[in-house]
Amino acid sequence: MGCAEREARRASVHAWRLAVSLLAGGLGGLVATVPAAAVEVLTPLELPDGFQYPNGITQTEAGALLVGSVVSGRIYRLDDEGATPFEQPDPSVFAGTTLRYDAAADRLWGASPDFLGVEQPDGTIMRRAHRIFARDTATGAVDFAMLIPDDGFGNDIALADDGTLFVTDTSVPRVLRLDPGSNRLETYVADRRLSSPGSGVDGIGAAGIAIAEDGHTLLVGLYGAGQLFALRRTEIGGVRLDEIELERELENPDGFAIADDGSLLLVEGGVASGNGRLTRIPDPLAEGVRPVETLVEGLDIPVNLLIDRNDPKLVYVTESGLGHRFTESRRSPEPPSTFYVRRYRLD
Repeated sequence: MGCAEREARRASVHAWRLAVSLLAGGLGGLVATVPAAAVEVLTPLELPDGFQYPNGITQTEAGALLVGSVVSGRIYRLDDEGATPFEQPDPSVFAGTTLRYDAAADRLWGASPDFLGVEQPDGTIMRRAHRIFARDTATGAVDFAMLIPDDGFGNDIALADDGTLFVTDTSVPRVLRLDPGSNRLETYVADRRLSSPGSGVDGIGAAGIAIAEDGHTLLVGLYGAGQLFALRRTEIGGVRLDEIELERELENPDGFAIADDGSLLLVEGGVASGNGRLTRIPDPLAEGVRPVETLVEGLDIPVNLLIDRNDPKLVYVTESGLGHRFTESRRSPEPPSTFYVRRYRLD
């Protein structure tokens, strides 16, 4: 897209937003840009003592939830019996920022980046090599582990029906691909637009990823920049990136999932504002500026979500509790005393 075309498009989006704003103001504020959807807040699931900063979440065929952590390789199973450790300890896995259950292969896939690192005696931070892993669900044992090439940062995973994995790389602007049975990560697409300009949180690149309702288009969010892209295969075998124009910028989009009506559900970390959200984007592949619906607000840096496999109106959100480290309004030397998986029933 040329500069002139890009500026014209931005002007069009600005005019659309202004028109909606004026319409809302002209009706005495009774019309919101996007009406808030009805959401029932359910009792959250409390995580065990000592289990901090939850992140990855998935569900087995039997309905048990599996929850991973930003800072630990420990995975907990949550079911009618309560919370129990799922896995055998393994030093090759030290985080679970995303978890994906592959029912066909009865395997659990996950990403294990060293986001916070390990503080050394001299005060410096050492980060272990980021990786993805798989566990046998019968035993919990790690049966596959692979480093992310080129010092990349594997963040989130989308699992295709045929078992193909697509992995967002937060530090290198690309999406990686692992074919079924392969022991090598390939670059699915590399593009500088999959990076976020800035430093710190603002510089975090590709994070959330999901396969759209059409079964092949990838939806990818940039955590720092707040942008949303559609990655479409071309007739000549390449991948085209199209930015999805939104009525407002997202604040740290992460944790993507596709609802049964094709909508994109995601969480917004809200690191700077302290206002983490559960958000819905109806029909994300449709033409034109897409609406952004805020379903839930006030969360403490939510990082992932899951739609229940048996109840598509039931949504689980992992609330990381990392605000005490990164958000001024939540700043504290101590982490929260208890961590939760939040639960909501959508309209």
